[in-house]
Parts: sequence; structure tokens; C-alpha cells
Amino acid sequence: MTDPSWSEARDLARASLPRGEIISVTLAGAVGAVATEDLRALGPIPRAATSAMDGWAVCGPAPWHLDSGDDPLSPGRARPIVTGAVPPDGTDAVVPSEWGRVSGDVLHAERPPPGRHVRPAGEEAQEGDVLVPAGRLLTPARLGVLAMTGHDRVDVRRAPLVHLVVTGDELVPSGLPQPGHVRDVMTPMLPPMLSALGAKVARLDHVRDDPRALAAKVAAGDADLVITAGGTGHSTADPIDGAWERADVDVRFRGVDMRPGHPVSLAVLPDGRPWLALPGNPLAAMLTALSFVPALVEGFTGATSVEPVWAVANEAFDGRADTTLVPARHTAAGLVPVGRSRPHLLTALAGADVVAIVPRGGIGPGDPVAVLPRSW
Repeated sequence: MTDPSWSEARDLARASLPRGEIISVTLAGAVGAVATEDLRALGPIPRAATSAMDGWAVCGPAPWHLDSGDDPLSPGRARPIVTGAVPPDGTDAVVPSEWGRVSGDVLHAERPPPGRHVRPAGEEAQEGDVLVPAGRLLTPARLGVLAMTGHDRVDVRRAPLVHLVVTGDELVPSGLPQPGHVRDVMTPMLPPMLSALGAKVARLDHVRDDPRALAAKVAAGDADLVITAGGTGHSTADPIDGAWERADVDVRFRGVDMRPGHPVSLAVLPDGRPWLALPGNPLAAMLTALSFVPALVEGFTGATSVEPVWAVANEAFDGRADTTLVPARHTAAGLVPVGRSRPHLLTALAGADVVAIVPRGGIGPGDPVAVLPRSW
């Protein structure tokens, strides 16, 4: 079977996870979830005109006699006001405190233009305006806008829950590994990475490179999505093929035409749970997670796909496959690669701003280059 392209594999991942259920949550519990319908303003924002400054509400030409009370202002009158307060009827503008001089009960200042320092009602949104379109992620700023217009709860699709399984006989959990062993970097690295990509780790397990043990561990889970790290090679020590055979999975792809991370694979268990198998090399694991976890999350939540953004290359980027992912950094002159992009080396990604998406044949200086923003 021919390995799918990076884009084709993303489409396959997006289609492998059915939509999650819709739940109602408070705004405080909605961050990171996805709106299931257009969320509209329940009223104008702001609901009434307000003062933008501390000072005086004024009517007519200067000077103004100061008054008090709740009656409408008449020409030649002024009344103290604070930021955010509703100006009295008849207000032409607000004179800031630092602009005015009071002598007795008379305010002296240059007359401001009509409407100056008054925030009109509905300046930010009118009743019925779409504040958050369906399919958009509910960020803190979007939740603030919803709160401003009176929303208390929203209907969302929750983030998918992940059963994360780290494999490897050679892994050690702490300290500096001895020759023949490697430190387990997946356990501290992948859960926050998956969270940043819109998924939540509900269960974390470790197993040896044993297909039977791996299949049993996955079968015991009940999360929406299985993600394993390691064991995607084709040697006798790699457990993915044997575990998939025992689990009777439906293989969607067994390798992708990309570098690094070519062995990344995807299958669907008989109970419908997708199983994304990430390579065991740290950089390959991170770049394949960055590539395919967002697509799985989009399939589950109905989120709008996040398209790559574009930059300009300042140096050449080599392309070694249909898609080569290269850690990169923005400079004043353009995008440059960072460090050595090798599957087992992680320092390049640690120092990168973005990941460049490089097509076969590479990219030259001055050429446009698509990038994936760093999500963590």
C-alpha cells in the first residue's frame, strides 16, 4: 500500500473519529471547547452610552455651570461623571478632568467635538450579531465577549479524552540513563502537548514492547481516542503490528510520506475508537502529534480546521519527502531553520517559534513557506 501524503493522512485522521456529544457548560468551564452553533449577542454591547473618561458631562458651548441631580442637561450646564457611567440625557460630550478648570461653580475648558469621550451603545456589537461562529474554539477572550452580552452557559462539544500508552523496554523514568537505555521523555512531554492541541489525557499507561500486553492495555481503556508512543517500526522488537493484529483493527494508514515521523500510523478499533500510533523518537513523536491530533480533535468537536499560515524563507529549507516538517524561527529577514531536524533530536523544536511545512524539492530563500504555529 502506498503511503498517503501528509495532507491525505490528515483528512483520514479527521474522518476517523465521530462527533462527540453536545453538553451544556458554564462559561468558566467552556474554555478550550468548541461552539456547536452561532453564539449571538443577547443585547447591545455596551447596552447604553457610557463615559470613556473621568470628568464632566457637558451640554452646549463653554463655559458651563455645574449642577447636580438626575434631570437632563440643558445648554450651558455640566455635571461630574466617572468612567463607565451613563451620561445624563442632553450630554453633548465629556470633558476629561485634566482638560477642565473649575472656578466657583463654573467649568472652563475648550468645547470638545460632539460625542467626544462618550462610548455609544452597541459600539462593539448589536443584538443578534454573531460573536462566536459555530465550530470556533472558545478562547478566554471569546468567553469574555459572551459574558459581556449576557451569556451564562453555552452548548459545546467537549474535548476528546485520550488513553495515552507509552511503550519501550529501554525507557527509564528518572535520572540520567545508562548506555543501552533512554530517558522516558514522552510522559512529561505528551500530556501537555495533547492538551494544547485540544485533547485531554484521561489515562496514562506504560507497557513493555510486548504486542499482547499492549493490545490488552488498550482494550482495557474507554477513552474516545487511543494514542501510543513508540513501537511503530517493523522490527521484531516493535509491538504495533502484532498488537493491531490481536486487536483486529481497521488500518487507515501504516506510515505517511513525511519526514521526520514516517512510521506514524492510524487504525480504528472494532469498538470505533481511533488508535494513533506515534513514533518513539522524540522529535518525530511531537511533529506527528502536531500534524494529526488537531485533525482528530476537529473530527470529534466539529471545530473549524486551522489552516497553516504563511511566512517568507530567509534561508533554504530541504524537502526530503512529500512533506518535511522543519522547526523554524522568525527573524527580521524571514524564516530560518533551527538546529538539526533529526527524529531523535529535540533541541531544535525546543528553540523554534513555528514548524515549517516544506514540500518535496525544498524551498529557497525568498520563497513563501507554510508554517504550523507552535501550540504550546
